[in-house]
Amino acid sequence: MKKIVLLFFSLVCLSADIIMDVVSEQQVLPKIRITTSSLVNFDFDKVIKNDVLVSSKFEVTDSADANYELNYTLVPSGNNYDLTIVLKGENNVSKYENKFSYPKNAYVFLSHKAISTMLKDLKIADIDWMNRKILITRKIAAKQSQILIADYTLNYQKIIMQGGLNLFAKWANEEQNAFYYTDYNKDTLSIYKYNLLNNQKTLITQGVGMLALSDISKDGSKALITKTIEDQPEVFLFDLNTKASKRLTNYKGIDVSAKFLGDNSFAFVSDRSSYPNLYMQGLDKNNATQLVYHGKNNSAFSVFNNYIVYSSREKSGDFNLYVMATDSQYVRQLTLNGRNIFPNFSNDGKTIMFIKLLGMQSSLGILRLDENKVYHFPLKVGKISTLDW
Repeated sequence: MKKIVLLFFSLVCLSADIIMDVVSEQQVLPKIRITTSSLVNFDFDKVIKNDVLVSSKFEVTDSADANYELNYTLVPSGNNYDLTIVLKGENNVSKYENKFSYPKNAYVFLSHKAISTMLKDLKIADIDWMNRKILITRKIAAKQSQILIADYTLNYQKIIMQGGLNLFAKWANEEQNAFYYTDYNKDTLSIYKYNLLNNQKTLITQGVGMLALSDISKDGSKALITKTIEDQPEVFLFDLNTKASKRLTNYKGIDVSAKFLGDNSFAFVSDRSSYPNLYMQGLDKNNATQLVYHGKNNSAFSVFNNYIVYSSREKSGDFNLYVMATDSQYVRQLTLNGRNIFPNFSNDGKTIMFIKLLGMQSSLGILRLDENKVYHFPLKVGKISTLDW
């Protein structure tokens, strides 16, 4: 296919209520038109167009000369909506047809499921990350916070916990049916595990000063915890089954926000450089290695295998995202301006979720690494403290 050079710009997609930044050289995508004869009491059309657009495999258009037409029918069925989709190509030939059902109160996930399944079945793209729920903690007032679950577009939001100050919510498992959080409502802080299936919480550990669970091992048996010892926050390896803990860092300063790097090491934030920066250390060693040598506030990051995406403050005052490999000198800048913070890898490592602040606007960003595209969804959930995907 022909290629065009798309210089740095922002495009407002009127049909989807999102902003799309395109950086670098891109292929011309096949055009797709989305049609329906459904009569429903909300704008499902916008949701399904968002999903097709964010897949980065089509250009959504209203033109009749599109390469493909995706027709959908949405029908109420008790407490659910039933969705039928039909993809047609040239000469109106049917390429794909399937039917899906989902509860009405979470209808956006019906669209996510349908589009991700269609593209996976057709071997066009694997975008199953669309189906995952985002766990958000947000501050709403002094010593007041909420923990809520949302979809990646923020169209779906469900408050799980409110009242008091509860922070650092972290998914407990791949099934996303439980999460950990820290209760900051008393002098003695507590980490709890909250079960979404029965709405019960279980005490994990307690402490004073600072206490936060920042990562879970792949098998779910161990956690990395920041805990204050002798007035200094340090990183501990915590066994979630036996409740035994092992101190990993020992520095007269700040060591926080650790995340597993494979099975034998971890990355964390420390002020050993006289400012927040990223370091790496073995689980059975006590010597830390500096990872980043630019920027002056590298305090937010996410890990996928041996790759780290992090937010770094530039001389201009902007915060940009970079991705690096821990086993090579590979570093790639991902964003260009504004304040880009809270990066978080998808579970397949091909998409990054983050918060973008530009002027008075704030958005949740979805960055597609292979496609060099970023999509922004207006942020209407207040001030986010943490998020997990």
